[in-house]
Amino acid sequence: MNQKFIIPVVAILSASLFINFLYPHVQGDQVLPDKVLDKPDSVQSRIQIVFALDATGSMSGLIGAAKEKIWSIAGSLAQADPAPVIEIGLLFYRDRGDAFVTRQVALSSDIDDVYEKLMQISADGGGDSPESVNQALHEAITQFKWDSSFNTYKTVFLVGDCPPHMDYRNDVKYPVSCSLAKQKDIVLNTILMGNNQIAMRVWKEIALCNQGSYTQVDMNANDIVVNTPYDSVIADLSDKLDDTRIYYGNAEEKSLSFVKVSKSKSISNAVNVNIKAQRAEYNSTKAGKDAYYGKKELLESYKGKSVSLDTIKKEELPDAMKNMTAAQKEKYMEQKIAQRDSLNNELKKYTRQRQEFIEKDLKSRKAGEVDSSFTNKIYKSIQKQTEKKKIYLKADAKY
Repeated sequence: MNQKFIIPVVAILSASLFINFLYPHVQGDQVLPDKVLDKPDSVQSRIQIVFALDATGSMSGLIGAAKEKIWSIAGSLAQADPAPVIEIGLLFYRDRGDAFVTRQVALSSDIDDVYEKLMQISADGGGDSPESVNQALHEAITQFKWDSSFNTYKTVFLVGDCPPHMDYRNDVKYPVSCSLAKQKDIVLNTILMGNNQIAMRVWKEIALCNQGSYTQVDMNANDIVVNTPYDSVIADLSDKLDDTRIYYGNAEEKSLSFVKVSKSKSISNAVNVNIKAQRAEYNSTKAGKDAYYGKKELLESYKGKSVSLDTIKKEELPDAMKNMTAAQKEKYMEQKIAQRDSLNNELKKYTRQRQEFIEKDLKSRKAGEVDSSFTNKIYKSIQKQTEKKKIYLKADAKY
């Protein structure tokens, strides 16, 4: 072959091989999909829930139910296998002209932090039928820190009794928000309080957009509260367990830890023993434990061997330990750990007895009462939907 033809042919072949090396999935004008990698099972699953709650005057039953049941809902989810990270966020909405239109509580695994902010909300405002549902839904989908991992179950529960204003300017309408939710893999579940027919149509439409569920309950949220003879004992043990938390670290870290402990005390002083028992049970689970103790909790860090006492600077030690000898520090830690272990063992015993009492109580009720309860409605929706993320909730809802 003539040499002047060989050089161009070689150049073309070389270029072709180079292009195929860079773009192995392109054949002619057809683009082949990239190979789907196997999803690693070692990554911890995550449940993220934002409750978008109508906080107008007619919703006192809803806000009350949220305050009574957020711990039992979290406790129900903590039964998942494998144990997930559980994050809850809140969005309260009213209407333009009210004290606020929306108010957000960021997604967090620290349910104490979420609950402390929930306690500050009461039902007020409103008075006309439509509310700022469109704004609430759009913010819930776009303004929270949603995780993008494949094994994270993400959902918004929209709960209210009135339809959205469709006449507001500069308002993203719910069909647009539904499309955004689908793109972000956020399941939209709706719970209608009462029987407003326009709201019912919209709530059903929103739930259908990404395989969510629609549920209707009465204005009191018709939930079940079971007071047990073990609640007071568990509440007392919980208070004592709260006091065993000791933190180390620099000044900023200690300040954050102080705020964390203060929130726990604020909650403990404000709620009844039934809610305290729910909180204690959740915090004892694998899902709740890490957030309950948080970062730089000395006893847990020491037990887990993630820190050694001789590596902590004197100024970063808890005040009670700063002037101790090495031997005194070791003895102090052993005593504190023994105290905590004893409290946890007692808590485990009474929590088990509490659940046995509740199970007996629920069996004595009509099946329809349990099935239609607010807690069960939420749990059953999540239970079915999390299976797609290989998060399995096999047990019944907690109360």
